[in-house]
Amino acid sequence: MVTTPRLYKTQAIILKRTRLGEADGILTLYTPYRGKFQAVAKGVYNPRSKLGGHVESLNHSMLMLARGQNLDVITQGQITNSFLPLRDDLWRTSCALYVAELIDCFTAEQIENPPLFGLLLTTLHLLCQAEDSDLILRYF
Repeated sequence: MVTTPRLYKTQAIILKRTRLGEADGILTLYTPYRGKFQAVAKGVYNPRSKLGGHVESLNHSMLMLARGQNLDVITQGQITNSFLPLRDDLWRTSCALYVAELIDCFTAEQIENPPLFGLLLTTLHLLCQAEDSDLILRYF
């Protein structure tokens, strides 16, 4: 019988955030080896939360998660890349959110796909640098 560890570490791109109660949130994550799944971030909407900035939408972060009965719980986070140029320009932000929405809608839960994760990461990097985002969206 193979047992999976209770705590695990993975890189993830946060596709979207939704509120769960007053201070908690449910995050939709896309990872290279677990694919798309949802996890709970406790106290993420609390202004003094240490986790809050690490799990913003469209961040590429290294996360430590604990397996739960229904949803995994994010215990720690560290930003790998926050893609700041996406946040400065409304058009770039909308293009990046469009790409995240495509990933969310057209991928199944818990299906690993490292090439798609790489494509998403490359697309976000290119959207930060390019002047013409239409070509990048077609590339994606």
